[in-house]
Amino acid sequence: MIKLVFLLDSRESLKQSDEVELELFNIIFDKEFQEGHLFVKEEQIVLDAFYLEDSLETFLKNDEVIRLLKKDGSKALPITLQDEEIISTKKLPSVDAFSKIFDMGIAVQYSDEE
Repeated sequence: MIKLVFLLDSRESLKQSDEVELELFNIIFDKEFQEGHLFVKEEQIVLDAFYLEDSLETFLKNDEVIRLLKKDGSKALPITLQDEEIISTKKLPSVDAFSKIFDMGIAVQYSDEE
């Protein structure tokens, strides 16, 4: 089982994320992606996203998260945890990071059109 927890500043701050990372973030929460991964990899994905403004107690459950927040404040966010271990801070995981997490190649197509 892959368990990821995303600790986020606010819904509004997510819009400031890198476009590709934000798109991947949205894709992994899609039920079709999760079912496809379960079918291909035979591994369940469990995802949770918590916003500081709504779920402060969740942020206070991890000593390392508390340390980062004391040091950098909300600039440490987003924080991503895999199995309760911090795997990324200050931004959503990259394409390469998501590829490693899900043990599968992820390709991103770019368009020159606006």
